[in-house]
Amino acid sequence: MKYFLSLFILILFIQISFAQEEENPLPYKFEEPKFDTAPRYPGGENAMFKYFADNIKYPEPEKSKGLEGSVSLKFIVIKEGKITKVEALNGTPGAPNFVKEAIRVLENMPFWIPATKKGKPVDAEYYLTVPFELN
Repeated sequence: MKYFLSLFILILFIQISFAQEEENPLPYKFEEPKFDTAPRYPGGENAMFKYFADNIKYPEPEKSKGLEGSVSLKFIVIKEGKITKVEALNGTPGAPNFVKEAIRVLENMPFWIPATKKGKPVDAEYYLTVPFELN
């Protein structure tokens, strides 16, 4: 009888444990934000769009094929405002020169206003999509 009672209690305990895990499968872990203000291009978004419009040279192979698309990039704006660790996340199929051109222009950008944390500049990751459109 003790054996069956122990087995019943064990099964009940296991069911309660699984039920609790299903309600909250991942415990909430608070992570403090990496920055209070995000990095930004001097002059704002409009100035950044103008910079790209003035500096992108549409790659000839893609232009002659009439290809359009975009390139998604990830990079770090370090606390001095310089862009580093540029990485293409995706591009346009059949248009490898879009990636090369987007990276070239991004790496030659003027320094940004860095992100801040508690009033002090900090390194911050940033994501940007660069469109390639024929006019």
